[in-house]
Amino acid sequence: MSQDLRLNIILDKITDNSTLNIISIGDVGCGYGRLFEIIKERKLDNKIIYSGFDINKEMVLFCKNNKYFHKVSFKIGTFPTQNVDYVVMSGTYNLTVIKNIRIWENYIIENLKSNWNYAKKALIFNCLVDQSRKIQKNLYYTELSWIKNICEKNFGTFECIKHNMLPNDVTIIVKKLG
Repeated sequence: MSQDLRLNIILDKITDNSTLNIISIGDVGCGYGRLFEIIKERKLDNKIIYSGFDINKEMVLFCKNNKYFHKVSFKIGTFPTQNVDYVVMSGTYNLTVIKNIRIWENYIIENLKSNWNYAKKALIFNCLVDQSRKIQKNLYYTELSWIKNICEKNFGTFECIKHNMLPNDVTIIVKKLG
């Protein structure tokens, strides 16, 4: 499943590059909590302090009522409530209910900036990519050069990860200096 592959790419990047004994992750757009399920499946739940955030109240309620999620926090919101090592947004910008690309891209930029303020180590997100920026069937596709420009202008150093099994995806890691 592509969602699991996206989430595993993110987790691999975090665990491979972190020197911390305990890692805190704020999962923005957590949905039904799949990232935490993968953390548990990979037996990383003793090393990772996870918090999930979503604007969908039903998703947050589902996660809060899930008996397997008793050690983690889920809240309604678009950014973490406190600083975390890594702010993760997987698929958060893909689905849109609006058709105006300018409004959606402004939302993405402002949301990235807000979440940047809560990331101690890095901001990690993924996007659908195509030859041109567009909204098609309620899915937003960015152009790689556009998202790179946004990252350079607002945050600085970043890394793009492409995976051959996800040809229309890019994972972006924006690291804090120091």
